[in-house]
Amino acid sequence: MGNVVIFGNQKGGVGKSTLAVLYACWLADVRRQSVCVIDLDAQANSSKSLRRFTAGVEATQLFGQQMRSISPPSDKTIALVPASKKLADIELARAEMVIPAFRSNVTTLARDFDAVVIDTPPALGLRLSAALIAANAVTCPIELEEYSIDGVADMLRTIFGVRRRYNPQLRLATIVLNRFNPHSLRQKAAMQDLALNFREFVLPARISTRSAIPEALAAGLPVWRLPKSAAREASLEVMRVFELLQQRIDGSSEPTPVDAPA
Repeated sequence: MGNVVIFGNQKGGVGKSTLAVLYACWLADVRRQSVCVIDLDAQANSSKSLRRFTAGVEATQLFGQQMRSISPPSDKTIALVPASKKLADIELARAEMVIPAFRSNVTTLARDFDAVVIDTPPALGLRLSAALIAANAVTCPIELEEYSIDGVADMLRTIFGVRRRYNPQLRLATIVLNRFNPHSLRQKAAMQDLALNFREFVLPARISTRSAIPEALAAGLPVWRLPKSAAREASLEVMRVFELLQQRIDGSSEPTPVDAPA
């Protein structure tokens, strides 16, 4: 079974789609794995960046009982299950129907692919709940701002609640510090607050604010394939984060389980 990894935060604008796309590309390029990317965010940012890998099945179909099979690419790359505006309708469906169907379909994909990466919507609802119930690891990107840290606390409560009730295999792999500005006193103070409250989950690496990253994704490329010198430092940071993240997902450097934050 391949790992099923969620990129999620109950606050938008923290870079979860960016990191989901880059992580999938890193698994394919560096680890030579076959990766299925599921985009559950109706904004479809991941789908735009990975549109050349579209597999012919939309994300809404994963919430139904019958889904056409998706074969892993022969060249160990990516198969995209893209988002659409119809995903918003899932929130109005009956949970007891759509969540088991989604979990079953994701389990099938995890048997066929080396990894399944899920980009989630920035709010708690049926889609995020279904993803958490189907996954075994969560990566929570965060910007070092007050409201973003509040969003992490909300996300942790949700993760541990799902683990207790529905999915004992689920764990928070890490919190990733994204778009870090080393010159910002406010961000440095927020980082100290984050380390104080969530030390066991915070990855000891961070991704700085880098123009090369959005530029690369706009071109449909991972940042390490962007032919610019400015992409080099960004690539080093991103790859370091993913190496440490993968260690935690594989279990070689796992944070100590704790109860949900109060």
